[in-house]
Amino acid sequence: MSHGRTLLALAMVVLVLPACGGGTTGSTTTTSKATLVTAGLTPPAGCYLTVFLIETVTKTQTLRVQNQLLANRLITQVSFVSKALGLRRFAQKHPLAAQGFAVNPFTDRFEVVPRTHGSMFAIIGEFATHGGPITNVTPAAACGQAQ
Repeated sequence: MSHGRTLLALAMVVLVLPACGGGTTGSTTTTSKATLVTAGLTPPAGCYLTVFLIETVTKTQTLRVQNQLLANRLITQVSFVSKALGLRRFAQKHPLAAQGFAVNPFTDRFEVVPRTHGSMFAIIGEFATHGGPITNVTPAAACGQAQ
C-alpha cells in the first residue's frame, strides 16, 4: 500500500471512532483529565461504561478507584452511583418489583464516559490487568451501536 493510501486508511479509522463523550475537538481533548459529575436518576446518554465495585468496598478504596478514573486521559466524565441511587433508578422503572426487595441488591459503582469509542477497550483492559475492588466493567448498549 502506498504512503498516501496508508494515511488515508488511518484517517478513515480516526473518523470511524468518533467521540463517545461529546468532548470538544482539538489537541486539548486527548490531554485533559476527566471531570467528576454528580450522578442523577438517569445514566449518561450514549456510550458509557459501568464499573461495578465489590460489595465490601471501603470509602478509601472507592476514592482510590475514583482518582484512578479521573486521572485516566481516555475518560471524559466520571460519576459515582451509590447503591441507594441504583435502587432509586430501578424503582423508577420497575416500581412493583422494587417494593418486593427486603434489602438493596445493588452495589456502588461508577459510570464512566470514554473519550472515544475505541478507548473503552483500553479502559476495560486496564481494570482486567490491574484489578482492584472491581467485580465487573460493562459497556452500555449504546457502545455497541454505530455512533
